[in-house]
Amino acid sequence: MDWKLFLTTALAAGFGAAAGAFALASAGGGIEHQADAKMLEIGVAILREPARVDDDPMRSWAVKVVEKKSGVSFTDQQRAALLKRAAGGR
Repeated sequence: MDWKLFLTTALAAGFGAAAGAFALASAGGGIEHQADAKMLEIGVAILREPARVDDDPMRSWAVKVVEKKSGVSFTDQQRAALLKRAAGGR
């Protein structure tokens, strides 16, 4: 994967997670918001790991969770980079 695309995708995911966490924290922090924040945290953690051959469904779920819980949508190129298996994956 091109390092510029990887960096752009990683930054977008990080900014999306930060924006989502800030929005959740400033919205009152109720039980539902805490659950949303935890789901966002899980989704980002999954996407931080290198893609493997057997985790396509999990990564797809994580992309959807991060988009929904953060309120930030990925471009098609960013989404594809997050879902793409690493070269020679594990």
